[in-house]
Amino acid sequence: MSEQERLKKEVQRLIEENVRLEEANRKLNERLIELYILYQLTRQLSLSLNINELFERTMTLIQEMLHLDEYSIMLLNEETGLLEIRASKGIKDEVVEKTRARPGEGLSGKVAALAKPVLVADLSMVKDHVYFSASGYKRGSYLGVPLMARDGRVLGVINFHNPEPASFNQQDLKLFEAVAEQISISLDNALTFQLTKELTNRDELTKLYNRRYFFERMEREVERAKRYNRKLSLLMIDIDHFKHYNDSYGHLSGDEALRQLAVALEKNLRKVDIVARYGGEEFLALLPETDKRSAQRVGEKLRKAVEKHDFHHKTPALGPGKVTITVGVSSFPADTSDSFDLLDFADKAMYFGKAQGRNRVCAETPSAK
Repeated sequence: MSEQERLKKEVQRLIEENVRLEEANRKLNERLIELYILYQLTRQLSLSLNINELFERTMTLIQEMLHLDEYSIMLLNEETGLLEIRASKGIKDEVVEKTRARPGEGLSGKVAALAKPVLVADLSMVKDHVYFSASGYKRGSYLGVPLMARDGRVLGVINFHNPEPASFNQQDLKLFEAVAEQISISLDNALTFQLTKELTNRDELTKLYNRRYFFERMEREVERAKRYNRKLSLLMIDIDHFKHYNDSYGHLSGDEALRQLAVALEKNLRKVDIVARYGGEEFLALLPETDKRSAQRVGEKLRKAVEKHDFHHKTPALGPGKVTITVGVSSFPADTSDSFDLLDFADKAMYFGKAQGRNRVCAETPSAK
């Protein structure tokens, strides 16, 4: 081999070695970036157990580190069994509001049903929609990754969309799976914390809010009503002759009646209303943005619903278990601007209603008559 050929071979070897080193360096840099992203996610997301704050941090981190403009986090609503968008970036408000996807329906539903990632290079080539049939997103590429709890349950789905086809590759898939895993850990912790906190605010028997939580909320709602010059009403609800009901059907049937009454109250109130068990057979309902006349109509609606309800018990021979309620009504600012007085007025109105024969709604007190 001549010296010239030897030099030529050596140069070729050095070129190939340089290419190899550049490729190794590129992969190393990619790995370092991935590790940095995961480190930042772990560090930032572990700082909060508040769901809304967690979503806000997640949205910011995804935008800053993954440089994406369209993505969403969907959670599985355990009551409805539907996926709902809880946080998003670059998604139209109409899509966020309307999206209710069943596991198995559409691409996001498929991710939840399979509990595996779904990668679509070109959305125009598939029939499946991302959120729902009229939501758009029929162009570009899609990557959906499940959010999993420690016990293997699907918590939700994180969706990534890019308007350009073939925007996601297998390397992206591995990175986004790792990202989803970190989000899942923080989300699982936050949901567990939220559930634990929620249980401490609930009455053990009826599952309604307890009086401690109710008073905290009432203080906040009264302050809010003062600040924004809004109306607010309170209902004090008491079961008529409940001792007689317990004596006739037994305390177990009495407990069941309380549970059924709690369900009836929630069913006939708005989601924004706050209903709680005050103690024994007494309940409270706080009605934001509601004046006194409207509150009386709500009280009458509850009274009729309870009167018609068959509080069935375990002793059919005793006949149907009928229950009635008396409701006292007070309002801010019509009656008072103080939260304690609001409760006191509703309490007195309720007892005044009992004195008039029970099974009625009363919005006045003896002194006000």
